[in-house]
Amino acid sequence: MAKGFYIKKIVAKSSTKSDSTIEFCPKLNIIEGHSNTGKTCVAKCIDFAFGGSTKNPFKESSGFNRVCMTVSTYDGKELVIDRTVGKNQAMVTSEIDGISSDTYDLEPKKNQKHPVLNTIWLTLMGINCDPEPQVVINSRFEKKRLTWKSLLRLFYLDEDRVGDSESIIVPQHRYYENTYFLSALLYLLTGRDFSETDAKAKKEIRQARKKAITEYANGKIQEATKRRELLSKQLELFDGIDVEQKIAELVQSLETAEEGISSALNESKTLLSTIMETEEREAECDILLSRFKQLKGQYSADIKRLSFIADGENELSNVPKPANCPFCDGKIAPRGRKSYIDASKAELKRIAAQLEGLISSEQDVLTEKSEIEEKLKELRQKRDNIEALIKEELQPKASQLSESIASYKAYIQISNEIKLVSSFAQDFAVDINTYSTDEDENEIEYHPREYFDDDFQSVMTEYAMQILRECNYENLTSARFDMSIFDIEVNGESKENSNGKGYRAYLNSVVILMFRKYLYKYAKFDPRMFIIDTPLHGFDEGIDETAPESMRTALFQYFINHQDEGQLIVIENLDHIPHLPYEKSGATVTKFVKGREPGRYGFLNDVK
Repeated sequence: MAKGFYIKKIVAKSSTKSDSTIEFCPKLNIIEGHSNTGKTCVAKCIDFAFGGSTKNPFKESSGFNRVCMTVSTYDGKELVIDRTVGKNQAMVTSEIDGISSDTYDLEPKKNQKHPVLNTIWLTLMGINCDPEPQVVINSRFEKKRLTWKSLLRLFYLDEDRVGDSESIIVPQHRYYENTYFLSALLYLLTGRDFSETDAKAKKEIRQARKKAITEYANGKIQEATKRRELLSKQLELFDGIDVEQKIAELVQSLETAEEGISSALNESKTLLSTIMETEEREAECDILLSRFKQLKGQYSADIKRLSFIADGENELSNVPKPANCPFCDGKIAPRGRKSYIDASKAELKRIAAQLEGLISSEQDVLTEKSEIEEKLKELRQKRDNIEALIKEELQPKASQLSESIASYKAYIQISNEIKLVSSFAQDFAVDINTYSTDEDENEIEYHPREYFDDDFQSVMTEYAMQILRECNYENLTSARFDMSIFDIEVNGESKENSNGKGYRAYLNSVVILMFRKYLYKYAKFDPRMFIIDTPLHGFDEGIDETAPESMRTALFQYFINHQDEGQLIVIENLDHIPHLPYEKSGATVTKFVKGREPGRYGFLNDVK
């Protein structure tokens, strides 16, 4: 038989009215409708057929008093549970191997004549019920039979619990119920029933842990002893020395050396400033000399031009003047001609005087530049001497003094470390004594959280982040599964401290999805059937209206995307359920209307 089952059909029966029927598929099922149209009555009928806490799923005035539920395995075999209100028995018709058709009692009796309904649901999950398994219920390893009723809170999140601020998985306030449920969950995950061999193994584990702690502590004490011996040898180097006095003298010498370095650095800075000013003056001299050179060139060119004019005038004076015209042989009247010789001589004399003054000025600048270069050489040499003093004498001396101070400070550190090592070794010795106390076997206690796999919490935390991200949870920064409260924690806060009723219902639905995924992937036994009644509870009452529509839509889209993890029955208010292509995805949708709307008026026929 394939592991797990799904609800195929629920029929509410009456002696005076026609049957009210709802059919389900093995994957996603949506029951939607207005308030007071019988949505939750469907869930109560399922709980009633399971033998859960519901005593009567119908109002007395409805006229209905009987529920028939058809259940199918994933390999296609069916059984029918037929239970009447007020009776502690159910008629079962079965074609499933290992489950006989018979009258089943809801609870075991002293002189048991009929099988117990509980064995049906355990068998459908693949659990061998011959004999019925038992799980631990308290710290003394006392046991009780495993029941489907004790596990139902994990698979059926009803409307009354969906908005709870405390964990909806673990029963609250009663240690017995808490331990019983966690032991039952451990059985689903691992198949362990914690027999006497488990208790004995627990003692062996503790003894091995005690031995490991003792060996670890002894090893640390030995390491501490070797370290203390090494430190004591290092202290011998300081015998006969007043370490504190020596440190005071070295500190004073270091301060003097650092003052010398500071004074030399200030002098070097002053010299550098003077050098820069002198270099600026040298640059000014170079600019003047360059300009003088250009001016001398200009004066020389002017002298050559004027000399050329004077020479030309002299040559022209020796050229004979024609008396007759060479063309007509007529007489040419002589014309007077102006001479430039005198003007050229005067200009030449003026330029020569300027050139002489320029040469004198140039010589003065050259003399000044020579003096500047000599001064720069002297300043640079002085600064180099100061830099060498700092680098070769003052800084090495300061470094040497610092190293000496550090070595003497090491004495103080070594002394303190010896004290710390001694205290450290003594603490380990005390720990050995504490853990070496013999434990009586009767003192071994059972705490179910200690037996969950080491990676259970990390995997559940990973699922929390995955599902909340896929559901577009608002302002998500972090999420984790807290083993101490067996509940989800979002952004570092519990549901109780950070969320209103609507958000709590949303997160509680996510917790159910986390367990659904974990059981599907890792559990030894899994019914593969979950029911969530009103995951948007609180939002549909006008509470927490600020919750974004994207969160609500993404949650239902998650339902659509993960139908491979088994049957999921979701009940939600028609006014607030997101509009998505449920039926196209393979889901079954049942819609209850109200008033004059077309469609099915509620779950129960002829009940308004």
